[in-house]
Amino acid sequence: MEEKRKGRSRLQVQPTRKEWEGWKALAEREGITFEVLEISMPPVMAQEELRAEAAAWYRASGLVTSVHGNFIDVNPASADPEIRRVSRQRCRESCEAARAMGAREVVFHCSHMAFLSGGYTETWAGGCAEFYAELAEEYDLGLKIENSADPDPAALRALMTRIRDPRIGVCLDVGHTHYTRTPMEEWFGELGEWIGYLHLSDNGGKYDDHLILGKGTVDWKKADGLWRQLGKDVPMTVEMGKVSDAETSIAYLKEEGYFGC
Repeated sequence: MEEKRKGRSRLQVQPTRKEWEGWKALAEREGITFEVLEISMPPVMAQEELRAEAAAWYRASGLVTSVHGNFIDVNPASADPEIRRVSRQRCRESCEAARAMGAREVVFHCSHMAFLSGGYTETWAGGCAEFYAELAEEYDLGLKIENSADPDPAALRALMTRIRDPRIGVCLDVGHTHYTRTPMEEWFGELGEWIGYLHLSDNGGKYDDHLILGKGTVDWKKADGLWRQLGKDVPMTVEMGKVSDAETSIAYLKEEGYFGC
């Protein structure tokens, strides 16, 4: 598998146990690995027994390199102490699951409340920076914070300027940048030094559609060029919910020669 991956960025997919044989065959055929999302969905995350069962299943594959951490209603820097407590508990559970599966990195969504700034952003960034540093040290994992509802790179930049741990960086979701009306160049330019991970999915510029790559309006040629300018061979996940969609997306990347595929 390592030989197949030589010379290309570390490509990943988000498998499900429902189509397990298909995902496993795709991974073996393409020499790619898994970023597990299932374990962070509320029905699984909320029950310790289900988390343990899913973690054991995925660990047995030997293909898990990353975990998409819990992200539904999570804000580890919330001003409400109870929301903050539960959010941090969920983040820790994601890290524990990652360790149980043998993953090296966890991706968390940026929890900044869009369109708030000033003192709120300062407090939020300080609280998140302190907590993520704590997590990285406690679990010895790489943590990547992903743009999600962010209209521009300002909040993530405010957070990253407070980070001193090289294990913590940015997961730039290219699809998410597309519906913000902030040019893709600005996202890469403002966050480039911290980008250590990419998420890839397509959309029509309005919603987070998670379309097959090349089926929406994301400018993948531009995205590829901006990635090349980074000069980093970063992990990247094709975020498709079906094996067939992931296969088509990977074929598209290979046909176009994007992202070193």
